[in-house]
Amino acid sequence: MTNYTAYSDNFKDLQWTDFNVENIQIDTFPVLEDPYHYSNSFTFRDALLEAVDKHTGKTVFKLLFITPDYISIHKFYGIAYLEGKMVYAFKIEQTPLFEEWCDTILDEDPNEKTLTSSVYSFGQNSFSSQPISNLKHITFQEHTGAFINHFIPNQFIAEQLAKEKADFLAPFIQLEAGIDMKALVESFIGLISEKGLMLHPPTNNEAIYKTFEKEAGYPFPQLIKDYLSLHNGIDRCAIMGAEDMYNEWKQWKDIYDDWTQEELLDTYSTNQGKALLMYTTPYWIPFFDLENGNFLAFDFAPNTKGNPGQIIRFGADQEIGYIEADDLVSFFESLRRPESEIEDNEWFYIAK
Repeated sequence: MTNYTAYSDNFKDLQWTDFNVENIQIDTFPVLEDPYHYSNSFTFRDALLEAVDKHTGKTVFKLLFITPDYISIHKFYGIAYLEGKMVYAFKIEQTPLFEEWCDTILDEDPNEKTLTSSVYSFGQNSFSSQPISNLKHITFQEHTGAFINHFIPNQFIAEQLAKEKADFLAPFIQLEAGIDMKALVESFIGLISEKGLMLHPPTNNEAIYKTFEKEAGYPFPQLIKDYLSLHNGIDRCAIMGAEDMYNEWKQWKDIYDDWTQEELLDTYSTNQGKALLMYTTPYWIPFFDLENGNFLAFDFAPNTKGNPGQIIRFGADQEIGYIEADDLVSFFESLRRPESEIEDNEWFYIAK
């Protein structure tokens, strides 16, 4: 019977003897046909993940594969982080096929006594490794709980990570952003008319707003409701309607939810101090499609020098958010200026 150790706040204090380390055989390795093929490392990873998944019957969030140095660590070990916040520790039987794969992947001679023990970290879409000696004050068998805790997957501490992100954003959130509707109507309708664009008439978006509010945990901003009272997107144009805005916002929120605050925050880049140095936040609501995963968005969590409702540029090709305009009216006015050369901007018009 497979034995698991439940993850808890004091996990780092556990010792080697607190884990029931089972001995398992990996039977998911295919025959090694080409030892030099570039995909062998990923095949090796996938075989280990599949074997643990089959053996435990649980989803594997992350798998550590620990190689021996034959001085302090004499076996190949695995640590699996499983659904339900369970940890499973095991030793791997050194079958001929397993050893053949290890010789290929590790590129080391097991007869040498100068081997370096390494820890490989495997996920469904990730692969990394480092010498165990990088963890200077944590050893695998003397500080087992701390060693395992060091590699804890985000799924195990999701509540903690979510709180860290929420605490960081809280001081910046400003949902109450006003707009001069007369100026907006004049600017927006003027742009539509001057450029010969086809406006989709406004529609009832209450269902979208309610879905957004359920996902976001905050009310759909009134500023955007007022803006969407003028239209529901522009035909073959970068200006988005309510449904497209929600769909893009949701995809970026999923990224925000999956990443840690450390991963989201860029401490090396700079901007004007108006937008947070973040890759994305759920308080950036896209409304203008720059294509290739890049957008202009309303910003309702501005930095200390910014204003709520300012227009920022962010996306797949941006490390952080950058200020585009101080408000929606000034943004549309910039598009109306002859020097904007809007007719030549390939991102403004969406291909038919």
